[in-house]
Amino acid sequence: MAPVTRFAAFKYKSGTTDEQKRKILDGLIQLYKNNEHMINYGPRGGRNNNPEGHDKGFDVVFTVQFKSREARDEFIPDAKHIAYKMSILDMVEDALVYDFEKNDYGY
Repeated sequence: MAPVTRFAAFKYKSGTTDEQKRKILDGLIQLYKNNEHMINYGPRGGRNNNPEGHDKGFDVVFTVQFKSREARDEFIPDAKHIAYKMSILDMVEDALVYDFEKNDYGY
């Protein structure tokens, strides 16, 4: 069972306050803390500081490594995960979630 690494990014809606952004990130950290039996590490991330301008407007990115595909598949429908997603809908304009495994074009 190979670990699955998740890369995710959020783009906040215009008018989202710094306090709301902090609440979103605090909720994210708590979500993975509550499900730490499924993950090897994470979330790790932050705001972009790359000067090249290829951020596509995303405000924050993070990575998490699930222990396996099965753990990731258990996490997706988890009630806490669904509740978290529903709680941020009013503040997040767009999200990108990309999961990959080592040796599936990954390394």
